Amino acid sequence: MEVPRTLGAFPNRRVVIVCPWCPRRHGSYDTDRLIARLGPRASLEDVLAALVVGCRWPKAWHVRGPSQYVPWCRARFADLGSRRPPDRDVPAP
Repeated sequence: MEVPRTLGAFPNRRVVIVCPWCPRRHGSYDTDRLIARLGPRASLEDVLAALVVGCRWPKAWHVRGPSQYVPWCRARFADLGSRRPPDRDVPAP
């Protein structure tokens, strides 16, 4: 299965995020409600940034700091890359 790039192509009904550094940072969000809020063309990086807005390490995972030792947010989508079958009908592009 191809990894989706936008929220509209997300294959599951629930968007689940987890963070290995913040044990309390985990959540499950309804995909349709997120699409209504952020739009179907929102990139998954933008979706993740919107969901972890209160992170104590606010830099996004793809942005490096001035030093390699500066911590950054490690939140990720739990279901991407798993063997869980899609449970949502994704409209054709």
